[in-house]
Amino acid sequence: MARTTLAGAVVVGLVGVVLGAPEAAPMPRVVPVDEDITAEAREWNTARYAAPPTKFRAGHVTPRKLDAKAVSKTALGFTVQLPSGAPVPTPTVYDGKVYVSGGFHSKEFYCFNAATGDLVWAIDLDDDGPSAAVCDGGVCVFNTESCTVFAVDSATGKHLWSHWLGDPLTSTPTIAEGVVFTSYPAAGGGGNGDNGQQAPNNPAKPAAGGKAPPCSHVLCALELRTGKILWQRWLDSDVMSAPVVAGDEVYCTSFGGVVYRFAWKDGAVRSAVRTRATSAPVVVGGEVYFSRRTDKGGRAAEECAVALAADGRQRAAGKAVPAEYLDAKVQALAGLKDLAQKLDAGNGFAGGAPVQANAEAAKWNVGQDNVSTMQAFQGSRVLHVGGRNFNTMGDRVVCNDARTGEELWTHKLDGDLKKAGGFLGAPPAAAGGHLILTTLKGDVLRMDQSGKVVKTWETKSPSRFQPAVEGGRIYVGTQDGKLICIDTGDKALTGWTCWGGNPQHTGVGAAK
Repeated sequence: MARTTLAGAVVVGLVGVVLGAPEAAPMPRVVPVDEDITAEAREWNTARYAAPPTKFRAGHVTPRKLDAKAVSKTALGFTVQLPSGAPVPTPTVYDGKVYVSGGFHSKEFYCFNAATGDLVWAIDLDDDGPSAAVCDGGVCVFNTESCTVFAVDSATGKHLWSHWLGDPLTSTPTIAEGVVFTSYPAAGGGGNGDNGQQAPNNPAKPAAGGKAPPCSHVLCALELRTGKILWQRWLDSDVMSAPVVAGDEVYCTSFGGVVYRFAWKDGAVRSAVRTRATSAPVVVGGEVYFSRRTDKGGRAAEECAVALAADGRQRAAGKAVPAEYLDAKVQALAGLKDLAQKLDAGNGFAGGAPVQANAEAAKWNVGQDNVSTMQAFQGSRVLHVGGRNFNTMGDRVVCNDARTGEELWTHKLDGDLKKAGGFLGAPPAAAGGHLILTTLKGDVLRMDQSGKVVKTWETKSPSRFQPAVEGGRIYVGTQDGKLICIDTGDKALTGWTCWGGNPQHTGVGAAK
């Protein structure tokens, strides 16, 4: 089983959950770093190379309506059938409302009353494929696949600001301390003339100030209220899922498998390590957890890893498992590939992802190279609760001791992994001391931390996205264009308001 070091890729002194494994437990073997590219990443962001673009045209928002028949009350809450019928990502709950994309095929974004499902407001956008949203300070922010980051007033849907960043956008934004973090393709230079705006579906030309760096994407920090650019940094490829903010740092995993760490206030590059990472990171008490590929003998495999703050070492935090769900050759023959091609074609990508998406980086690391599957990819993202790590690895939910990596239990999910493609379950959410999990079968599972399924809700609508859980209600976005609310009646099930748990996407749940 491969184990590697992630030198310098963590922050010392971050307050987090105290790990609960016995002090005498044996520690897994530690081995040298994969490839520390911190010096390279710093050089990309010097005067030697072109700077990212700084001028972007604005998007547009107009009010829209929704047929009242789209909302139906159910015995356990409500269901909204959105017009596009396309995959709907993780809903976001904020200030008594639930915010949701109209689906990958749509140019729509919606806000509903979180308790009743009544429409509060709805807007049409001038770009399609809205991502999951993040909300804070009365502002909701989301990307569209093509090609804009939008900020709207959370109460009214009023357009506050937007930037047409580049085509396509495949990550979800993050908010922390009044700052928005997102990524976009700049194809090694950004800008296409005096106005600095990029041309749709074409690689951007190098901006003034030097030659283009060997990068395709940019991480951008924006002021929440105004959209003002605070700083930008080059990345080898797009951000996987979303940036993650912990303490005074912003972390991200690229589709190329690099784990980055920046100072969130000024964007200083603190570390960058190429380690075939396959999920967004989770930072706990000075440790960074992520899943990574550990192929052997030509077969895809994956394990959970952890980087230690004290000396930068990396160790395995779970055993390696076969990972056909990450194998590009297997995924090319799966049902998800057929669906992805149809979804992409509907959004103007019949010929495949555009060059600036750098989809090849994703293909050979996570097995997906369509715009729709890159935007939807959530991977074996770790949920950390009270000294244990939980994640969905293909067709099973796994629990490991976070300190020793010992596998404590697994739960097999129903379905044909190879035939379906991707994962049979989304990353679990944490609420009320339990795990809440959506599945491709269409079930929503409530599991205790011993792996026992204590409740199953049959929605009959498949989902590939993590749910939101707040105020005793579970909110699910489905593959067939639905927003489903399940009122469990248990108010202890609360506190997981969006993908990753909160606007910072920290992925840490409260201990029992």
